[in-house]
Amino acid sequence: MTNTHNNNFEKNSDKKILFIVHLLHPYVKQRIRVGENLGIFPVNMYQSNGIIDGIILNIYENDMHNEMDIDQLRIMMFDLLNTKLNSLFENEKWHKKSVSTNIILEEELKQLKEEFTVDAGNDLIMNEELDDISYHQNDQNKELPYVDAQNHVLTFLDINNVAEFKSNNKEATLSKTYYSLPISTSNVVDLYLLGKLNMQEIANILQIEIVEVKRILDFVKEKFKKNIN
Repeated sequence: MTNTHNNNFEKNSDKKILFIVHLLHPYVKQRIRVGENLGIFPVNMYQSNGIIDGIILNIYENDMHNEMDIDQLRIMMFDLLNTKLNSLFENEKWHKKSVSTNIILEEELKQLKEEFTVDAGNDLIMNEELDDISYHQNDQNKELPYVDAQNHVLTFLDINNVAEFKSNNKEATLSKTYYSLPISTSNVVDLYLLGKLNMQEIANILQIEIVEVKRILDFVKEKFKKNIN
């Protein structure tokens, strides 16, 4: 783009936000998926559009964007999203405990050989009534992380032979390894691979040292490579 075009773009806050939004969705979608697969978020309780729209509304209401260049605005939006998502993980973690309790109760019912199960309110219902998707949230397949950014992931893992990577169940191994990571660790990886933030930007958002970000990424990289080789 020409300098004039660049200047006009920088001065138009609406265009800046729209440009940044497409960078936010892959990151937010994956964090929601992590929460669902860990049993912290009920399936389909949260959508990336809703979370991102809330961040944009906050920015406009507080007039936080007009004097920022696009990089400053991008970092601020990721910072706000990270804070929002951390809050959701903290506030919704009771769902995981609820799921664990239901599993125990269901096992007791199996021992009684009854054709009943327990719903979210600990009420007995017939198994044939369990057609609602909410009763099957833990039966979902763990979608492979980074499907939309596979080339970036393969570069991160120094993988040149894509065909070999897709053979021998290596994608499933990658998924299993990813979902075994602590939430805070997978968040660093998501910010790097999906948010396309550099290590210094991640360190600033998470308020940690850049050497810690590098240590986490190196650890995850070696863990991934070890498990898929």
